[in-house]
Amino acid sequence: MSLPQMHYTSAPPGPDGSGFRFTAVTPGVPASVLREAEQLIGYEPPRDAPSRPTPDDLALFPEMFSHTRLSDGSGLLSRTVYTGADYSGRWGNFHAHAVHLAAGERLSGDMPPIAAWGAPEWADRTPEDGAPPLGRLTPPPSHELRSELAAFAAGRTPWLAAVLADLRRLAESPHAPQVVLAEEDTGRVAHWVMLACTALPRDFARDLTFTTYTRRPQQARQQLVGVRPEDVRSVAGQPHRYSVHDCSDPSTAPAAPADPWARTAAAVLASGLLPLFRRAREAAGEEYAAAPFAPGPLAALALVKGVAVPEDARTEAAAWVRAHPAALDEPTLARFLEAVCEVVPGTPELPSDALAGLLDALHGTVPAALTAPLTARLVDRALRGGTTALPPLPPGALPEPYRSRLAAESGEELRRALRDPLTPLARVAELLRVARLLGVGHDDLAAALAERIGDGLLSGAGSGAAAAEALRDAFAEPGRLLDLALVHLDARAADDPPGTARALRDARLPLDGVRGVPHLLMCAAATGTGPGATGARGESGARTGDGAGGRGSDRSGRRDGAGGRDGDGSGVRTGDRSGGRDGDGAGGRDGDGAGGPRRDRNGELHRLLRVAGASPHGDPLALRTAVALVWEDRGPTAAEASLLLSEAGARPHVAAGTWDHLVTAAVDAPPEDGEAPLLARQILAAAPESVGRSVLNDLKLLSLVHDLEAQEDGAAQGGWTARVRALSDSSRPGVRRRATAALARRLLSPDRPADELGELARSDDLDVIDAYASAARTPLFRDVLRSVPRRAANCFVDWNAHAGASSAWDLTRRALLDEVLRPVVRGLSDENVLKVEEQLSLVAIGRVYDFREWNRPPGVLGRLFRNRGRAPGTPSSSWRGDVERPGEKGDPR
Repeated sequence: MSLPQMHYTSAPPGPDGSGFRFTAVTPGVPASVLREAEQLIGYEPPRDAPSRPTPDDLALFPEMFSHTRLSDGSGLLSRTVYTGADYSGRWGNFHAHAVHLAAGERLSGDMPPIAAWGAPEWADRTPEDGAPPLGRLTPPPSHELRSELAAFAAGRTPWLAAVLADLRRLAESPHAPQVVLAEEDTGRVAHWVMLACTALPRDFARDLTFTTYTRRPQQARQQLVGVRPEDVRSVAGQPHRYSVHDCSDPSTAPAAPADPWARTAAAVLASGLLPLFRRAREAAGEEYAAAPFAPGPLAALALVKGVAVPEDARTEAAAWVRAHPAALDEPTLARFLEAVCEVVPGTPELPSDALAGLLDALHGTVPAALTAPLTARLVDRALRGGTTALPPLPPGALPEPYRSRLAAESGEELRRALRDPLTPLARVAELLRVARLLGVGHDDLAAALAERIGDGLLSGAGSGAAAAEALRDAFAEPGRLLDLALVHLDARAADDPPGTARALRDARLPLDGVRGVPHLLMCAAATGTGPGATGARGESGARTGDGAGGRGSDRSGRRDGAGGRDGDGSGVRTGDRSGGRDGDGAGGRDGDGAGGPRRDRNGELHRLLRVAGASPHGDPLALRTAVALVWEDRGPTAAEASLLLSEAGARPHVAAGTWDHLVTAAVDAPPEDGEAPLLARQILAAAPESVGRSVLNDLKLLSLVHDLEAQEDGAAQGGWTARVRALSDSSRPGVRRRATAALARRLLSPDRPADELGELARSDDLDVIDAYASAARTPLFRDVLRSVPRRAANCFVDWNAHAGASSAWDLTRRALLDEVLRPVVRGLSDENVLKVEEQLSLVAIGRVYDFREWNRPPGVLGRLFRNRGRAPGTPSSSWRGDVERPGEKGDPR
């Protein structure tokens, strides 16, 4: 690689003129580059410089070493020095020597531009042979420079972090303020640039623009600008454009920035450990490109070297090692763990959760002896009452002599804290883990602890989380405490299945290997956390006829399951009615809304019983638990309750306390639930003595509804109206309305007993008569009247019958004749009217004449129409209904 170079100074007259001009330029340098460079390489002596300096004075003038980005994207690396008098003897001459770096071109060895500071190739005068291309710029010896930089950084400690934070801002945003550094010896600005390029990402360091000296910083184009202290005033007070650091005045040292990377890098530079930056980049690997200012890798290596890094950077270091446990070799990792566990007076310790997370990540991947200081530190904090979260560890995780020393020092105090009922449950969970780790016995405390932990799990909030943590630890090392806790939880599960289920779901206990605690297992299975769980309540896994099934080992002192037998009643009709009928609104659709997946709740109940190894016949409490879990949000539908009763019979439900669920499913069913009447009949047939008086009439009334709707043989005996009225006196309004509606529909049917309508008419009961009228007015019944002549004929007869039986009936039948039947008949064709008359003639010919008279249009044409078809002299009928013969009183219409 060759670098085009150029020299600029005051020269005698020549082809290009006299005065300041380029005196030597490598051929091929564009004229545009020369014009722009001429504006950048000029030199103004310091304000207090002597006007006629001696040779010794010239050595003290600042050297302007600059790297500038030109408008075409190329770079200009230049060195300008003051030379005193020019060829004519005039004072104020300088010599600039610059090299041009094409866009994207780097110096040899990919070194940053600041590495060329002090290179022997820089010239103070124009060479006699012109300006041939320059092969390379040779940096000074690195070992000499490193010691010089370390000493400089140690003397600039108050400003290091703030300057690095400002340079980071420049690296992340081209619009960040320029960094202005004031130094008495502006050669020290070059050291600042070297430190910056050591700490900053290499790409940014290669592109960083800077100048070590200028008299006019407000006109400087570089990112980092060096000035003498007297020139800093021109840019002071403009923080949006300049970030100014006057390193000549200790009183102006800034406060430490919030940036943990900058403070960590400053600590490393002040310690003289410059190679740590390269090692940190190598340790970060591919992640460095995405997050070059992440403090974790640098802070971790700094701690290994004994550097006092900031508190937040220590936490970042622990987090990075936790995420990359293989990034450090074992000797380096050992020194790192010793460093993070070391107690340094005046320095905050690493937070306990950071230490615990680190131990959790390293446990099992490195020898226990390596993590022993970390484990011992966490255990010591836990014993002293710190809020430490120890990960589950086996006893061997804390090798000797740490374990024996801590057990001897704190064993009795630990047991006293476990016995104290006022010790918070979170603290109890922590101490139990420490006791296992140190080998401190506590079996004699297990009973009281098991009860506290079980109650805490079900209480929720903070104690619930602590109890869950303690139980999860206990599962890792089963013992007396776990057995007693499971027995206690199982007893609570029988009393509050939904609450226990929610607690187990949140606790995520590993119940797969547990047997002999049926209520607890059913709660776990219902929430998808234990054996037999499907993860979705809609999948029951039940099989027809398989019973409750399953026996378990006696783990906690309970019997080993009921071992339900095939054919004991379970599993009957599982597939045909558990979800209700499609489309009728009565089935047990899932609570997600219409159109959602259908839940087979009865199948779920079978699964829970099978998981627990229980039978509804042999373990009523298990049945109660399963029902409470499956129907936690709302009770069973009538269809589901009917299936429950068919499968197990009444006795298990009465014993389990779930009998009321079945009764409620019947009496509280919505009017459209077609299964409720059948369920009521089943309940009365199965265990009428177990039905309370408050709902007995409701069930009897619903059973009567079943008879009326099913039109079974027993219903043909009649007496319906009297029975409905008798049972309705003490029944629920909804059941009463359902019964009167069913009675009305049956009384409108053609196959009712002969005197049933008369019983209704004579009752003068507004509820039953209004229900009859409402059923007759429905659009469906009007369609029947239009399409079935026989029904229209029957209604004409019925609604003219029993006149005077009661005032309520008279008002109702006349309204039905005028408002229901008359509009229907007048809308019929002549052919269909004749069909109605034919049906009436089968009853009595006189009714046909009365129907014609009732149906005639009003007025003269109506009277003509009335006599049409009647033989002269034919008398009208003596019908005792609502239609009067025309006479002297005139037409009643």
